[in-house]
Amino acid sequence: MGLSGERSEKITAGSDAAEPSADRTTPRRPRSKKAQAQQRQRRRTARLSYDDWVDGALNLLSREGIGAIKIQRLCQELGVTKGSFYWHFDDIEQLMTAMADRWSTIQSRTVRDLAAFAEIPVEERIEKMAAMLVDQRHWIVETSVREWSRSNPKVAAAVRNLDQRVFDTVKRTMLDLGFDENQAGIRAGAMVYIGLGLIHGRDNLPTPSTAQVSSVIELLARP
Repeated sequence: MGLSGERSEKITAGSDAAEPSADRTTPRRPRSKKAQAQQRQRRRTARLSYDDWVDGALNLLSREGIGAIKIQRLCQELGVTKGSFYWHFDDIEQLMTAMADRWSTIQSRTVRDLAAFAEIPVEERIEKMAAMLVDQRHWIVETSVREWSRSNPKVAAAVRNLDQRVFDTVKRTMLDLGFDENQAGIRAGAMVYIGLGLIHGRDNLPTPSTAQVSSVIELLARP
């Protein structure tokens, strides 16, 4: 009886000791929504690259203007903490420099695309120019970038270079239509200023259709 009781006590004690290990195999309770959100944010922060920040800043610029480019606002936009920003940049000015470099690169590609216009027929060239003028996405970006160019020399240089290349492309089109140097310059200038007027007057004036813009271009291209 004594041994039996002793064995019983040992078995019972062994069973009690085994219970904690059984508890360790029990599935964990689901995380709270707050904890899940924090985990997602940490993962997203880790994934954001230097280019993600520059692209995000340029997208925000196109929608809200240069005044929106603040660290706190960008963190809200991208859904991350300031730690992610400071991992890539020392301050907001360094980000602005990166944005200017990226925009200049984009504009250089646009300039190369415009150079290719000379290789296509005049009629098709006019259609492409009309389509560019009525593209509202183009207007929004142009308005924001031109505002920015007033305070950033690198962006200002890129805008001037693009404006000159647009003028040269339109003038070349007028020369190909048979106008002399003087008339080609006058008509090209008028067309470029129409484009700038569309950019800056988009919020207050009716938006022209592609057909209407084509009619204006055809009027300027008429002998």
